[in-house]
Amino acid sequence: MKHLIVPTKGMGYTDLFLDFLSGNNAAPGFFAVGSIEEAAAGLDCREHNRSGIVDILLRQNRKYGASDAILAAIEKLRDPKALAVFSGQQAGLFGGPFLVVNKALAIVKAAERYSRQLNRPVVPIFWIAGDDHDFEEANHTYLFDRNVEPVRLEYDCPPEVELPTSEIRFSDEQCLNDIKTRLADTLGQTDFTSELYQSIDRCYTSDDSMVMSFGKLMTTLLGEHAPAFFSPGDPEAKKLAVPLFEAIVNRQDELHRCLNERNQTILDSGYHIQVEKKESSSHLFCNDNGRKPILRDGDGFLLGDKRFSRDELLARIRTEPERFSPDVLTRPLLQSYLFPVLSQKGGPSEIAYLAQINPLFELFDLATPLHIARASATIVEKRNWDLMQLEHIEFSELTGDIEQVINRVMSHSFPASLEKEFGQLRSDVEYHFHKFADESLKFDPSLKRTSEQIHGRIDFALKSYESKVFAAHKKKSQQVRDRIYKLHRALYPNRGLQERCLNICYFISRYGMKFVSFLYRNLDSEEKCHQLVELSDYDA
Repeated sequence: MKHLIVPTKGMGYTDLFLDFLSGNNAAPGFFAVGSIEEAAAGLDCREHNRSGIVDILLRQNRKYGASDAILAAIEKLRDPKALAVFSGQQAGLFGGPFLVVNKALAIVKAAERYSRQLNRPVVPIFWIAGDDHDFEEANHTYLFDRNVEPVRLEYDCPPEVELPTSEIRFSDEQCLNDIKTRLADTLGQTDFTSELYQSIDRCYTSDDSMVMSFGKLMTTLLGEHAPAFFSPGDPEAKKLAVPLFEAIVNRQDELHRCLNERNQTILDSGYHIQVEKKESSSHLFCNDNGRKPILRDGDGFLLGDKRFSRDELLARIRTEPERFSPDVLTRPLLQSYLFPVLSQKGGPSEIAYLAQINPLFELFDLATPLHIARASATIVEKRNWDLMQLEHIEFSELTGDIEQVINRVMSHSFPASLEKEFGQLRSDVEYHFHKFADESLKFDPSLKRTSEQIHGRIDFALKSYESKVFAAHKKKSQQVRDRIYKLHRALYPNRGLQERCLNICYFISRYGMKFVSFLYRNLDSEEKCHQLVELSDYDA
């Protein structure tokens, strides 16, 4: 069963993203395309090297262990009418946070929906950020232990220089085995863990890169609901991208002017700038003994301490394209250059930077995709759902001060008779004190201030006593407190949405591989609200 939660700032969302979801204020105006039909029409007048990119996709996905169905879907891209719907993420350890699964399943469902809507093939493709060199972002994940405490698993063996994740291998076999052991110790043994652990052992080896392991595991776990996976850290893909890299180099002034104008518009509308780049940025990287930014320097460019003229940089792009990659603001351009991208689904951060770069599609003569917020979901296990219903706990309460939730719940369980007697006691004391004070003041009206002070102290003492009795009740009800704390950790771990933290392996260890199919059926790919998917009716 599914329940919808209206997104709020309390859930960590920005004003820009909330306005984008609601269609209010200026946010929707930052995006040039407003419908699937409009995005499809924009692609009909542009050509792509379909044969080249399909061959690359097939080669990569065969290595990931893709099914015949996935390979057949990829083949559809050879059709000039075929389109693609995208989402993406870093190659996180053991699949990274659960939002990866939500993204992948949502684009598979969206592709089916858009294909029916447009009456033409639409292929779901997940962009693995293989060019990304942020090792610290991808080298860890979180699981729950038996006490529902988030446990961080980390492959803490960084490369000597900053490399794209497509080139970082799990070369320290002992470190990798230790992480696998910690995963098994954390999850324990269930009816479903044997198959899970075997899959992880097969997909994560010392011969594999972070991207390769990620692609293999996600293809395995998602099974029949897996999209095609694509890593841009592929020499053949980089060869196809040479004309775009050249255009980025040649149109630096226009690129910066376009971005600056859009950034100012966003700021003038009262929103934040998601990605801030200096004027020296060329929006390209080069892997030269580590992935390094290429900087503008007058009429030339700098790569570390090496200076290139424009012609020298272009020549190197043509001869060594595999070394080059876009930054976060030009990455969506590469995606639309290589593929006929109908739609890109993104989270809050992605939508924010896509608002910044939307004008660049027209600048580089690329079809602008329809940018849509990705599906967002929290999984609520039966014991947690039952507690929420029993104590009338709303999900929105869990995003705030959990002590306030506990106080509210405990106040409802406070003995009603005792609470009534406290009220009666205060009322009786106040009545008799005022009656006595009124009589005594007839003898000496100057005692009025003293009388008020004494009454205040009595009232304070009574309230203090009542508070201490209530505190004793809270302590006595520690079991209820512990259950609410566990609920909070389960649904809002590390003070954030569950999907941004927890790894899918936790759910598979408890509910088996069928859990993915259950989620696929219950997840709405187009829903703008946050979806609570509760497992009361789940049948493993």
